[in-house]
Amino acid sequence: MPRIYEPFPGQPQEAAKALSVFNANTLRAAVIRDLAQHLDGDTTGNIAKRIGVDYRQVYAHIKTLEAEGLVSAAGEAGARSGQRVHYSIDLARLRAQGLIYMRYLSGE
Repeated sequence: MPRIYEPFPGQPQEAAKALSVFNANTLRAAVIRDLAQHLDGDTTGNIAKRIGVDYRQVYAHIKTLEAEGLVSAAGEAGARSGQRVHYSIDLARLRAQGLIYMRYLSGE
């Protein structure tokens, strides 16, 4: 799987440019953005459909984000089980990580 992706359809040009400046993985950014727009959480299949990629690509990024504590998983009944796992993002943790990154870039 390539590390860097082309901008996604509908992605604002200024966002694409910012992601390019930081050499960011645009697919991971799209997964994070989709989760932030669907705070109730969703499955990798539904996320993949919305951003137009294969669910296995989404799953790989979800697992990394989950390992870093940005994403959590739960099944339909609240406990993680089976194939209908819903993933949701912790916006507070996402913002905190973004601030840490910006402070680092700013030389703090």
